[in-house]
Amino acid sequence: MKKVISIVFISFFCSLGLLNAQKIWGNPMGQYVYNPAGASTNDIGEISVNYYRNYMSATNSPKVISLMGASPFANNTMGAGFRFCADNAGVLKNLTAEATFVYKVQIARSSRLSFGLSATYNQMALDKGLMNPQHPDDPILTAASDAGSWFDMNFGVSIYQTNKYYVGLAMYNLLSQRTNWLMEENLFVNRSARLASLCGMYTFDIHQGDFKIELSGVAQTYIPQEKYSFSAVSYDLSARFILKKMFWLGSGYSNDMAKLLAGFYIQRFTIGYAGGFSTGDLKNLTNTMPRHEIFLRVEFETSKASRKAKTE
Repeated sequence: MKKVISIVFISFFCSLGLLNAQKIWGNPMGQYVYNPAGASTNDIGEISVNYYRNYMSATNSPKVISLMGASPFANNTMGAGFRFCADNAGVLKNLTAEATFVYKVQIARSSRLSFGLSATYNQMALDKGLMNPQHPDDPILTAASDAGSWFDMNFGVSIYQTNKYYVGLAMYNLLSQRTNWLMEENLFVNRSARLASLCGMYTFDIHQGDFKIELSGVAQTYIPQEKYSFSAVSYDLSARFILKKMFWLGSGYSNDMAKLLAGFYIQRFTIGYAGGFSTGDLKNLTNTMPRHEIFLRVEFETSKASRKAKTE
């Protein structure tokens, strides 16, 4: 029984961090995954499906699937987005649903300031099919017979120029709600942690835009922290070489992992892949390339700006 409790405790806190941290993706997913204000800032409608798997050689290793979409309204001064994310880490299952509203203000000829507000629904439960307890009446299994859920809110602000640059700052879990999971036995104090997220991107045009070099980065940390340290910051830095709207190649680095990026465009469709190589202590305990991500995105002309660009 002690072994089961220990595993659940470790998995719980690791997985709660994944859930609240709005996972950092290796693929060029755009600003919305790190900032509510990033929804609809590309002046197009888009829907994407993303799949992530890490440390596949380990039993019950983390895997995440996400469905995300965003679109500006016709006048392009407002927009909306949605996101669903299913996160399985060890014996824990997390589900997040998010709805976002964005308001945009013109601050220069080509630059805008956007504000995003999201309402979120979160659910957490144990996957008992992955557990092998010594005692079926373990108090954790009894208390966790039902999934726990809670609501929260996220807010972000961003300065951007479409397809050129953006800088955004966001705060997740503003309400810092206490969950109703595992409360019967008072086993956990389940309060979602506030999370700060900073992201940015800049694109250099080469040869009249036929070639592009895109630099991007994101950093996230919980607030407050008992003791600040750089290891408490999750970060990702990437660089991509883009040939027209045909394909891209790139690389990057995140916490103890280097990555390789590749992808291509087929009319309105985009397909991308990111693979990660361990560089920290875990590189001796798992395979050479433990992290794999793939995503598919489709675009729509939903604003006046995108329809005008297509006509021109």
